[in-house]
Amino acid sequence: MNNIFFKIVSYGTSEYQDLLLLRENVLFKPLGISLSPSVLEKEKNYIHIAGFKENEVIATMTLASKGEKCKMKRVAVKTDMQYSGLGSKMIIFFEQYAKAQGFKSIYCYARDSSVQFYLKHNYLVEGDYFNIYTIKHVLMQKVI
Repeated sequence: MNNIFFKIVSYGTSEYQDLLLLRENVLFKPLGISLSPSVLEKEKNYIHIAGFKENEVIATMTLASKGEKCKMKRVAVKTDMQYSGLGSKMIIFFEQYAKAQGFKSIYCYARDSSVQFYLKHNYLVEGDYFNIYTIKHVLMQKVI
């Protein structure tokens, strides 16, 4: 995991285009979905975090401001780097950034397959499962 770093990426830049490609390949193409231009337009208001190995985007997540809470969205790690600890490093970066920005808690809609990952990072399950794009999700939250 040498030479890996995280940073905020500006909307519309070439790095942003790279993180969109990663996100689409990992999260949406397997479901036969692509995000509409109107959905992507909303991302102007989000904070985009990307993990890099040299110049390659290998991980990404998005922060959406919701008052004192922030929503963690669109978390993706390059397929061949999943289960390597990269996601844990990225979530630590995300939490530190969110706390520095004054947020009090973080929540996300976790895919069923990711619940154990979030539990490991002290997120709590809130409520019952629901479907997004036919995949089971559950609300998870953490006070920071």
